[in-house]
Amino acid sequence: MGSAAASARRLAGSTSVRGGVLCDDLELQELLKGWERLGVSFSGAILQAEHKETVKEYDMNHDAWTATDTILGENQLVIKTTGDGLLTLRLCESAGFKWEHIGTYRLGGKGKDGQSMLKVVDSSTKGFAVDDLRYALEQLRYVKYGKASGCISYQEFALRLFETLAGRPCEGQRDLDPLKGVEHGVNKPSKPASTNTGWNWQSGA
Repeated sequence: MGSAAASARRLAGSTSVRGGVLCDDLELQELLKGWERLGVSFSGAILQAEHKETVKEYDMNHDAWTATDTILGENQLVIKTTGDGLLTLRLCESAGFKWEHIGTYRLGGKGKDGQSMLKVVDSSTKGFAVDDLRYALEQLRYVKYGKASGCISYQEFALRLFETLAGRPCEGQRDLDPLKGVEHGVNKPSKPASTNTGWNWQSGA
């Protein structure tokens, strides 16, 4: 299928968006069918957002540290295929639902449409099939996104999709080892758990 870009933008300016509309996007479903016919699957996912806040706390009673992660601002999910580039999925108030099939991973500031700068806040190298992505989308079918009463925020779309595909949470409390990265008495900052040194997102390799 190559790595030519193919994108869809719709629902911008809507007061609310139902998950079923995203699941049933015809162009996206055709892309997934094409990948399925070719035997293409996925080798991982990355979550981009405007900011990730981490609050560290010490519990004197249990002599233990914890860290609580909260992902803030607009976000998007980037999924790496095993042989046909990348798929990005984004839902936000300003641009509506947007997905894009691209050949390489691009970091950057604001895009041509003025969307906010996003940075990597979590990643997973857990592989999954086209059917797994369909299932993850289907889990969100009856969710209503927006700012109106009874809706959840647009940002929840990418967050929950990432968690389903990665098989773990991207937010909330986790245990923290304060001695990790200590060498010869010097406390060196350790790499975040989400860092993937074997995955070059800039080159898409």
